[in-house]
This record gives sequence, structure tokens and C-alpha cells, in this order.
Amino acid sequence: MENQYPKTMKLKDGRDLEIRPLEDNDVGALVAFFKDLPEDSTQFLKEDVKDARVVSRFVADANPDLTWPVVAVWEGKIVADATLHMQQRGWRRHVGEVRVVVSPEFRRSRLAVALIHELVNQASLRKLKKLEAQILSTQTGALRAFQQLGFKEEARLKDHAMGARGGLHDLIIMTNTVDDLWSKMEDLLHDMDVTRGTY
Repeated sequence: MENQYPKTMKLKDGRDLEIRPLEDNDVGALVAFFKDLPEDSTQFLKEDVKDARVVSRFVADANPDLTWPVVAVWEGKIVADATLHMQQRGWRRHVGEVRVVVSPEFRRSRLAVALIHELVNQASLRKLKKLEAQILSTQTGALRAFQQLGFKEEARLKDHAMGARGGLHDLIIMTNTVDDLWSKMEDLLHDMDVTRGTY
């Protein structure tokens, strides 16, 4: 799988991007990506990604059996980051958690769908059966994106997430099976007229 990267893809607006796994020397670019994001994009992430030490530690400690990160690069800058989180043992070892963060200027460009497609492919190679996404009730764009991919709401935890300013929000847990995602992805990519890596 790794030798299929980097992939070049053209968005509908004509911009060319490179999609590839995160590399050790990406620390500076990843820190810059997170620092440039508006607060509403980062305040509910599980780590303080605006702290360069947190990002450096994530890259240095990356274990491919537990996390598989992929990035989108445009004009030398990281503009999106997506990660598949896994467990090697225990009762959740067949479940992967999907996390995706996209720069505001690339939202509504189907870039998130392209990155999730890469994660689904990796999940299939690793024999995972189910994927999970944790989304806040206020993240309406993310909710729509995952619903479009066939994710269904499994649970809603009321006031389970606290923002940087102290506000409480419901946490929605959405899931889909890897097999269902494969068929849904094929339909979506066909609708997007994907040819030679063009999204």
C-alpha cells in the first residue's frame, strides 16, 4: 500500500494536491497547518494540536499498528490531515476510529471524501470490520459529510464535550461497516467523475 504513494489528484476547481502518508520530516508543516486553523476547527480535538510539542510527539511516537495518518499537500503546505486509529488487542480490535481535519479553504471540495477513501482502503487491508467517527452536534458540515458516506448515529452523549470557552455540546458517535463504506465510496467516486486520480 505504501508504495502507491504519493498520489496526485485534481479537485473540481482545478487545484492539484498530493495525498500521501505523514512522514517524519512533516513536523513543521503539520504544526503550521494546525496553527493556521480557526479555533472552531481545533477546540474539540482530543489533543492541543496548536502546541508544537504535542504535534512533534505524535509524529515521533507514531506506531503504524495503532495510527495511520495521511495528509493532503498543496503548494508545499499541508492542507488536510486524516488519521485511522486502531487497537491491536481487546474487544474493539475490529473497530477503527476515523479523524479528519480540513483547512477551511478546501472544505466543500470533496477533499474529506478523498481522504476518508484512503482510510477505508487502509482499514480493509488491516481487516477492520467497522469504522467510527465522533462528531459534535454543532459540527453540521462534518455530520453531513459522514451521513453522505452512509455513517449512522449510534449514540448521542448529552453535554459530553466542553469547548475552549466552556460551552457544552452533545457528542455524536457515528459508525459504518467497512464493507458498506466500500460500496458507498465506489458510488461517490463514480459520481465525482474520478479519472486518473481526479476528484
